[in-house]
Amino acid sequence: MKKIILLSFLFWGHLLLAQTILGIDVSHHQGNINWTLVANDSKVFAYCKATEGHTYQDPNFTTYMVNGTNAGVVMGAYHFARPDNNTALEDADNFITAAHAYIGSGYLPPALDLEDPNSSTHLDQLFSSSQLTSWVQTWMNQVENQTGVRPIIYLSSHYAAYLNSSLNSYGLWIAKPNTSPTTPPTNMGNWNDWVIKQYDWYGSVNGINGNVDMDVFHGTNTDFNNWISTNSIGNNLRNLLHFYPNPVTDVLYVKNESGQGIQNIKLYDLNGRLLKTFNQDFATLDLTNLHSGIYFLDLKMSTHKNIKWRFIKK
Repeated sequence: MKKIILLSFLFWGHLLLAQTILGIDVSHHQGNINWTLVANDSKVFAYCKATEGHTYQDPNFTTYMVNGTNAGVVMGAYHFARPDNNTALEDADNFITAAHAYIGSGYLPPALDLEDPNSSTHLDQLFSSSQLTSWVQTWMNQVENQTGVRPIIYLSSHYAAYLNSSLNSYGLWIAKPNTSPTTPPTNMGNWNDWVIKQYDWYGSVNGINGNVDMDVFHGTNTDFNNWISTNSIGNNLRNLLHFYPNPVTDVLYVKNESGQGIQNIKLYDLNGRLLKTFNQDFATLDLTNLHSGIYFLDLKMSTHKNIKWRFIKK
């Protein structure tokens, strides 16, 4: 457990000193990853493919998320959209099922990757801009409503212009390969600002064999810290919910000052496995039998919003 706490301290210390907040995005194609080497190569964050369409789940997703977190890298999950095959709700529910344990404070916001599925399938030929915008909006709404965290969207310049401007309130992850991490992107379509720029598709990073996508966050260290510690729906509720102590030894206390009821609290391990559901006595949670490690609570509020919270068991 001392190792986990030390890694967290080292990460935040590194982040505060960083001049450029760099990251990567990966899928199972990257194979085995040494996340400690990735972190030591000044990569602060990483987006990992969780799902595609309504059935596919990346076989390396959980391993990447667990090992990356333990190495001190800020991790996040993305979904590869398949409007050509499925409804937005089908895609969103697949993503939520696979990634729910890794969405919330301390993680990157969930991301929707919208691009042509292959060289022969072009979304702009299958859907009008309004139809594709509607599909995206439905996916974003479902994920935000179910997780309490506002997603961002990955787009090329083409689709940033093709989608309606009604979506530009969502953070933009813009694809700009063969550029510099320090050069602001141009041709952002209906967006006036950006959150992440993917500046290289053939990057080299210690700990990864072969090429990897390279990304840069747009903002200061304070911006980044704020970005991963808040969410759009649950933030006001989160400020009125208190969990202590953290790290916890045996009993975790929950103080609810929100004026809203808690329907249940679900306990997950770092692998996303449901360990226990608390259906009553939400003031004290007995965690005596847990092994040392990192765990998550998922609180279902009476407003049907979910609040996620991470803690350390000593």
